[in-house]
Amino acid sequence: MSRKTCWAVGAVLVLGAVALGQQSAGVAEGTRGVYAVLTAEWDVPPPVHEVIVTYGPRERDRVWWQLEVKKEKGASPLMVLRGLTDQDPMAEAGEAGFERYVLKIPETGQVLEYRDVHTGRALLPGWKDFGKWFVPRVGEGSLREAGMPQTLAYLGHTLTLLRVEKGRAWEKWEGVKQLDLDRELLVGTGRNFRDVEGRRLPQTPNRQNYTYVPFVKEEYPVMMKAGINLFLVSPEQEAWVRDEPVFYLRGAGGKTPLKYPVDLYRSNYIGSVMFMDEPAILLVGDKNVHTTLRYFSDATNLLEQRVRGRYRNTGSYGAFELENALKKMGVHFGEMRLEQWDYPAWETMYETAYYQLAAGVAGIVHEGRYRLEDFDKVVAKWTDKPRKHTPEEMLRYHYAFLRGAAGQTGGHWGTSLYGQAEERYSPLAVTMAYDMGARYVWFWTSDHDHHMPWVEQLELARVLKEHGGKKPRGSIYGKRPVVDVGIVMPYGWLVELGDLWWVRAIDKEGKSEYAQRYGRLMRRVHEEIQRAMDGRESFDIVVDDGRPVNGYKRMLRVSEQ
Repeated sequence: MSRKTCWAVGAVLVLGAVALGQQSAGVAEGTRGVYAVLTAEWDVPPPVHEVIVTYGPRERDRVWWQLEVKKEKGASPLMVLRGLTDQDPMAEAGEAGFERYVLKIPETGQVLEYRDVHTGRALLPGWKDFGKWFVPRVGEGSLREAGMPQTLAYLGHTLTLLRVEKGRAWEKWEGVKQLDLDRELLVGTGRNFRDVEGRRLPQTPNRQNYTYVPFVKEEYPVMMKAGINLFLVSPEQEAWVRDEPVFYLRGAGGKTPLKYPVDLYRSNYIGSVMFMDEPAILLVGDKNVHTTLRYFSDATNLLEQRVRGRYRNTGSYGAFELENALKKMGVHFGEMRLEQWDYPAWETMYETAYYQLAAGVAGIVHEGRYRLEDFDKVVAKWTDKPRKHTPEEMLRYHYAFLRGAAGQTGGHWGTSLYGQAEERYSPLAVTMAYDMGARYVWFWTSDHDHHMPWVEQLELARVLKEHGGKKPRGSIYGKRPVVDVGIVMPYGWLVELGDLWWVRAIDKEGKSEYAQRYGRLMRRVHEEIQRAMDGRESFDIVVDDGRPVNGYKRMLRVSEQ
């Protein structure tokens, strides 16, 4: 399944086929199947013990159905889910699309309907293969009783039919709170605290750190009103955001641990991992490799391996981190895998974007320390004539690598503003990123001069919200706007403007054959970039990986030969 069809899966589920050719032509409203849970793991109990599926009324060509999950037989439900789908999820082969998705949690009294703000349709939780694991599907070889399958698969375990009941009333739910969520623009900060100074602290002659305090309940409405819709929270802070039209991340444990499986049905809870931290920076600074890494191709291959390895892991920054934490808390998954696949790398080395996205991470967020004078100086080394770039040109240069990589791989991109960024250019940085299709606009909170003061974060969020209101864009999941020029780099090379001490094949004088090849490549790339800038053409940097690259009026290939 491609990235563009995941995270809520566009409200589409992949559902199991009905065995023996048996299909429900339409189970009568009020029919209810009561199921016991058979554990798929040896010598351990199932995570829940009773599941009840009820068919509701039809709306046009769609059907309502209800899923109740109980910890113990006869107990009050942990959760009740209602779905309106274009097919019976337990009867039809192929795909069933969710029109509506409504979750009731008796313990908290919440009744929440999750909707995609752009489509008005259901927004589903973003776990990979949500339909396979979180919606009951017909077991292979199952027969039926009164239209209800005798065997179902659910949460990695097996359900066995105890009895079928008929004529159950479909009660109307009162007090439903509708959460309209925007998964196409995620605005947030990487911490759950703020500074108290309310201004930038001077970092010369000595660096100063800020004083940080956790966000309190009253501050979340302020952030939401400004346009922030993504929060990393502690268990104590979760209650202030979980029934609001925003997304949140938190770990599994704490004084109020996650409740399984209830909290995984909340469409605005997106997991425990916000980002993979700086894969490229950590690689080039790794003492195990940086004295022996010789070529750019060493770095790009090793980077892809490390991204893949960390993504597939159960540890920190891994897609299975939450699964592992829940297992340690005693949750038994059976054959189910809980994969939080949809998170980006947070990275300084924006020129590595293609290699990171190609390795499987879902997006990349650039650590934006945009300083125009510094940028002019580092680019001048590779051009015949120094150029006074405009702020727009500086930003387009950085975003060209990010947007180009995302377009090639089907991933996403964005920027994060840091305290080192020139304050006067930050509003342009966030609005231009939005206009060019960024999904992430983040801010960094922590660490001396890296820190972006909270008052600036709020103001930039307001600027972005106002800009988006005046200039709405097309869906980032739709067809990409055509870009004028695609500048194609040879595979295994990087356009690196920083210190190249870690590429051992490049001697300090730049006289080796490899250094000369790199120099030719850099000059040619920057010639094409500046030619596009002079012609006021839009441009991206892409990598020649042997596959067709679409979405450009013309392609310009550069070589180090």
